[in-house]
Amino acid sequence: MIEKILNKLKYNIVTVTLNPVLDRTLRVKNFITGKTHIVDKSESFAGGKGVNVSRALLTFGINSTATGILARGGSDLYLSLLNKSTISHDFLHTDGFLRTNVTIISNNIGKETHLREKGPAINQSVLLEFEEKLKGFAKKNTLIVFSGSLPAGLPQNTYRILINIIKSAGAEAFLDASGNPLKEGLKAGPLFIKPNIHEVEDALGFFPGSPDDFSKAVRIFHSMDIKNVMISLGKDGIIFSQGREIIHSRLTVTRPINTVGSGDASLAGGLLGIISGLDTADTARLACATGSANTLISGACVFDTQVVDRFFKKTEITTLDSS
Repeated sequence: MIEKILNKLKYNIVTVTLNPVLDRTLRVKNFITGKTHIVDKSESFAGGKGVNVSRALLTFGINSTATGILARGGSDLYLSLLNKSTISHDFLHTDGFLRTNVTIISNNIGKETHLREKGPAINQSVLLEFEEKLKGFAKKNTLIVFSGSLPAGLPQNTYRILINIIKSAGAEAFLDASGNPLKEGLKAGPLFIKPNIHEVEDALGFFPGSPDDFSKAVRIFHSMDIKNVMISLGKDGIIFSQGREIIHSRLTVTRPINTVGSGDASLAGGLLGIISGLDTADTARLACATGSANTLISGACVFDTQVVDRFFKKTEITTLDSS
């Protein structure tokens, strides 16, 4: 399946991360809060949701360019990690210090512990600089993925502004955001969105707790001129629609060891399915299989494509609605 996809790709892909982060995963035996522990294993990754998507695409052998706004302080390690993983990048550099996220994984607790820094504040003049930079990427046959939180200082309609800029140049937008940045971004009519169930509730005003609710939510998003709607259900899979069939794809993974980046991996799988012309069901399968493969290896969007192929064949598909 993957080889067939790679032979069809004719798009330039750019990922935008406005609030990059250095992701650190610490493995600690018998972790207890309030105690001093020796870390058994430490891993660092250049992160941020857009960069994660670039990493996932590169795992499939698909090159993309990661861009965004990167604070100079602490960026040396971040850029060296990008270079080591051969992810192409072209960031706008600004003042401030790069934020760090820490994930603690232990054998004695069933949940991961996440510590998230906010990152530096960005002023309006920096956003204007980035708008000019983004125009250099925007052209026909280009997909630009906008992912993640906005740094402090940027207006809530930032994604709406940027999507309108690139669409006016003939490029198409993928959007993965939450809260007001998602609500505002929806108004620009991106080609693709990937909210989770809580983000659907925030955006539309009701919680999708049943198949009928999912169908209703998907139809509302399509009415906003959004052609591809993917709703993340976490371990329960994905809802995906391209305007006719509404598909639920799911796969049970035994002994998952990592959830960081699974949503970004799913987005990358969905993107590849869309631009390679897979039908709705197979695109949902590929997105679900990629997100699931991510859970088996430590690190955001680090997975084995052979596992993706195997999971693709095992993913269960249910049609919720068709018209």
